[in-house]
Amino acid sequence: MGSQSSVTDRFGSEADMLAPLAYKAAQLLPGAEVMFEVPCTAGIPDVVLLDLDHGAVAARAGKAPLMGSVDVRILLALQVRSGQPLSTPELADAAMVSAAHLRRGVLPRLVDGGHLEAVGDRWQATYTWRSLARKIVTVEAKLRDWRRGLAQASRHTAVADEAWLVLDAHTSQAARSHSDWFEAYDVGLASLSVAGDLTALRSPRVNRARQPDRELLVERAVSLHLQGCVSGPVPRVFGEVLLASTGDDPRLRGAAAGSTRPAAGSPRH
Repeated sequence: MGSQSSVTDRFGSEADMLAPLAYKAAQLLPGAEVMFEVPCTAGIPDVVLLDLDHGAVAARAGKAPLMGSVDVRILLALQVRSGQPLSTPELADAAMVSAAHLRRGVLPRLVDGGHLEAVGDRWQATYTWRSLARKIVTVEAKLRDWRRGLAQASRHTAVADEAWLVLDAHTSQAARSHSDWFEAYDVGLASLSVAGDLTALRSPRVNRARQPDRELLVERAVSLHLQGCVSGPVPRVFGEVLLASTGDDPRLRGAAAGSTRPAAGSPRH
């Protein structure tokens, strides 16, 4: 009986935590779009919760998403100047790249995407910048290694308004006894049971993420959403795709082009 309990009262893999996490996402961010594996400047969070600003998305209709950090920095620099045109060297300073790099590919890409237009030898945005998300939250899921999970989640505070670590409830006690660590890094802590109960143990303050990094994560998440995808490419670990061992893997319900297939012998659902 004890052996049976030990098998069924905990998750078999971190991928198994994703579906119940997605189901209970409203507890962390009501009304959120739930995304997975969205690359950002702080790694690839397991889960990204996105509170879309539908008005901002509609206002940007027909324009290609901003998929690069330099692109985002340029639009933010123009916003700071209240729409006043900037020269290529001024944009290069704001984006922290060379003017030659901008001329080679970035500026033409932004013009083709409908974001920029030339005004003489200067550049101006074609619209007033608005973030496409009112709030963005990252979640890292871990079976038991709370120190590693905290390290990963703490990096995400640079790109998200809130960063959470969610642990298997069966192994969460050690992290609970180190709540001061989570306070120091301002990372939220929650536990998730195999029955699907999500319990917030410590809520983070709303973080002031670095704006270019936050907006890049928002843009990439929105890009996936507009394509009808819920996940970026599912990564390989030691050559294999680690999918959920039981039930559906929500990442495969709509993964972006380039997603990998399960390796031979990996679970399929």
